[in-house]
Amino acid sequence: MRLEKKRDEELARRKGLTGKTIVQVIWLLISFVVAYFLSTYLFEQGVISYNTLYAQLSIPREVPREAVLGGLMLLIVFVMQMFLILGFVLASPEGRRRTGEASLHSRTKDPFDDQWYGR
Repeated sequence: MRLEKKRDEELARRKGLTGKTIVQVIWLLISFVVAYFLSTYLFEQGVISYNTLYAQLSIPREVPREAVLGGLMLLIVFVMQMFLILGFVLASPEGRRRTGEASLHSRTKDPFDDQWYGR
């Protein structure tokens, strides 16, 4: 009986995570597409050159240009993901909620508390 209540509470708690996961996956795909076009644009316009990256980062010349492009893409995606996290913290009520504040009321119900579930 109590295990079923615990399982139901866990499912209710995880119910809202599906939407967040879908948004994160879509944002990750968009980030990779934007990073690819941005990095190829930077190389084509001459803002960044492969020779400069090889020299400044001490990358051996045996490393193919596609790997350097992929590394730059990962760096751009990382920065975009930081913006997503910052947006979550600023815009979401869960992100703005302070942790560690003392309260008499819990946000989650205790499934082992027979006082509330035993009725």
